[in-house]
Amino acid sequence: MEDDNKQGLLTNQFVFQPEELIEIEGVTYAVYYDIEELGNFPILAKVDSPTFITVGVVPEKLDSVTFADKYGYVFRGHEDLLVSEILTGDEEKEYRGVFDTIENKFETQAKENGMKWLLDRDVQAAFLAASLTGTPISTDDLSGTEWYENSTEEQRNFMIKYYSDPDAVTKDIKTNIANIKEGIISRNMTGPVNELARVLAYAVTTNEIGADEVDTYLDYIDDAAYLDLLGGKELLPESLQGFVGQFSGVNTGQSTAKSLIIDTLGAGAYEAMVSSGSFNKIAARVRAGDVKGVENELQMQHDALYPMFKGSQYSTWNGYYSNRASKLINGTTGGELVKLTQSQQDTIDDLIVKAKGDYMEFDKQVRSSFIDSPGVKNAFLDDLASRVPQAFSGVF
Repeated sequence: MEDDNKQGLLTNQFVFQPEELIEIEGVTYAVYYDIEELGNFPILAKVDSPTFITVGVVPEKLDSVTFADKYGYVFRGHEDLLVSEILTGDEEKEYRGVFDTIENKFETQAKENGMKWLLDRDVQAAFLAASLTGTPISTDDLSGTEWYENSTEEQRNFMIKYYSDPDAVTKDIKTNIANIKEGIISRNMTGPVNELARVLAYAVTTNEIGADEVDTYLDYIDDAAYLDLLGGKELLPESLQGFVGQFSGVNTGQSTAKSLIIDTLGAGAYEAMVSSGSFNKIAARVRAGDVKGVENELQMQHDALYPMFKGSQYSTWNGYYSNRASKLINGTTGGELVKLTQSQQDTIDDLIVKAKGDYMEFDKQVRSSFIDSPGVKNAFLDDLASRVPQAFSGVF
């Protein structure tokens, strides 16, 4: 804090003394800035009473052009706070300590994934002003900033939480780092594990990505061939794209192989290959670059199993039959669907082959194979009731 015996630009009642006093467009401002950290970025406190100025001090007169020349920033046309809001009295804090602490947070956290909003100059001004006044900031205080206009409600709420309860945010980040790191290690991924866990944790904590997206992004990073198959690293948030190609190990090729098998032959075939051990051989071929060979081999298997759909893929045609069967088995209508169990799905796949793709024959086979299911039973009873003559359907 300034020496009590040194006369400041403002009267000695103010804890924080400005670097300069300026007058622009008829309004006097106390200017606070930090040459070392923020490149002389000016925080403007409007002098809302002439009695706040030390006797004999004359503000420097500027206009919008000379302001920009002097500070290197366009005059925003308004103050960041009022001089009357600046702390006075017993609040003993070092000027350098207040600004250095906050600015270091800005620079450090801005580098963290999901927190680049800290580099918005108007956001900085709002929070640095809050440090002077001790007044908590709200999202309304940031509504005019560029960051606010380009952020989601969840991201804004996180910003407020970050300042209102930083300990809770720190705890959330540490918990997320630990959980994500455990997941990465369980995959036997080899690479910058700690850095990836940290970036993902910040992305989840700051609501840049959902917690349910972490495994998907790990699949992409863990298996570059799989990512290329789906469309490339642009599928990843920008903060994660740098990790592509940084990991290698036993999992490389597995996501690609799994995707190819499920698309071409179905989830049942994938699980059977995992159980038999043949999946690892396919993944190894993918890892060695033989993706086309694997695709051709799987297509040959598909065409042999499902000759009526030769040249197509399981994922293309199976959904219609499975959804049709689900409605028959469970008695649902419209858009309501109940996912088949894997056992039911295996049976349905066999019935599609038996019916040779014919819808009417397929429906008949489903009713016969699932005769005790609620949907089939209820349909039978409804049909039976409709056949009973009206004269005999009453209560005697």
